[in-house]
Amino acid sequence: MIIHLSILFVIVFASFFYNRRTVQQKLLCIEEGRDYAEIKGQLLPWLLVFGYIAVLAGLRTSMNDTSVYVSSFQETPGTWEAIFTTLQTDGKDKGFSIATNLFKRYISDDYHAWFLLFAVLESLAFIYILRRECVDFTSACYYFFASTLYYNYFSMMRQWFAVVILFAGSLLIKAKKPILYILLCVLMAQFHTSAYLMIPVYFMVKGRAWSLMQVLILLGFCIAVVFLNPLLQSLGDALEGTTYDYVVDAMQTSSGSSAIRILIAAVPVVIAWLDRKHIHGRMIEICINMSLLNLLLNILATLTSGLYVIRLSTYTAMYNIILFPYLLHFSFEGRNRALIKILFYGFYLFFYFYQMQHQGAFSYRSDILGAF
Repeated sequence: MIIHLSILFVIVFASFFYNRRTVQQKLLCIEEGRDYAEIKGQLLPWLLVFGYIAVLAGLRTSMNDTSVYVSSFQETPGTWEAIFTTLQTDGKDKGFSIATNLFKRYISDDYHAWFLLFAVLESLAFIYILRRECVDFTSACYYFFASTLYYNYFSMMRQWFAVVILFAGSLLIKAKKPILYILLCVLMAQFHTSAYLMIPVYFMVKGRAWSLMQVLILLGFCIAVVFLNPLLQSLGDALEGTTYDYVVDAMQTSSGSSAIRILIAAVPVVIAWLDRKHIHGRMIEICINMSLLNLLLNILATLTSGLYVIRLSTYTAMYNIILFPYLLHFSFEGRNRALIKILFYGFYLFFYFYQMQHQGAFSYRSDILGAF
């Protein structure tokens, strides 16, 4: 628990270095209808928080599925022969396998260095997008921590890398560059095949929030839920014997995700809906659409497969890191805004301890730092 709570301490500590004037300048840009992304703010606070998390991720030894990745790295031969063999096989996630072999051959055979490389790349991607698109450093980092999103640094290594890079790639959605975004999805799918699913998402979220497009998304979701079982049966017949068998099996056999995740995912959607007339800006519109999609995925996960669908929702949950600071600073007025902020910090702190305790995720083990 000490290691995890130390991240919150670093966030609070780094907040003292953040220039509050940056928040005011960004809010002024929003009020004037200008893009606030040009105002990036100080780099040091972001480096402190995401650099610290990256170091912890690099030094870990046994957390969640870490042991699986350690074993996989140690068994990787690190040869060109292994790379050519990977290219010739029909396996998935070839990019991850090739990158592992190249790293082990030319850089290091220490898995800590391997973990650290991925964590540093992820942190750089976070800093790149959040300095531009986040209104406030403190609330963004707090949500990243209290929502337990940060914990993915210590688990599901392949997918988390794809998730973070595509999150930074949302700047391509904002810039209306579908070809480049699709190519990025294809590249990340070589690390985790679930990235392919973000290709159609581009066309689902690029429109205006609360528009007819969003109504169609809701209708499509309801139809999918109603006809879920026959759809899964048909999908299972079509994919039988392929590498995607595990997807169907997971959705048919999983007991479902926790219903509390629906409530958590609904919070930003409800706030954005209540104050929808005062919300504008292309990136915020994208974040609202992603947040709505995240809520739908969480509902679907609760009704069907908790494990598989909730992992897919990680792609969309990221956008609340940008959306929440915007809502907290720009939605509502006076006492209502102050109340929303108090509820935000209190509610998510409660959720954090509940979720971490429920999942038994407070432990941290490192053969360098020890066990905490």
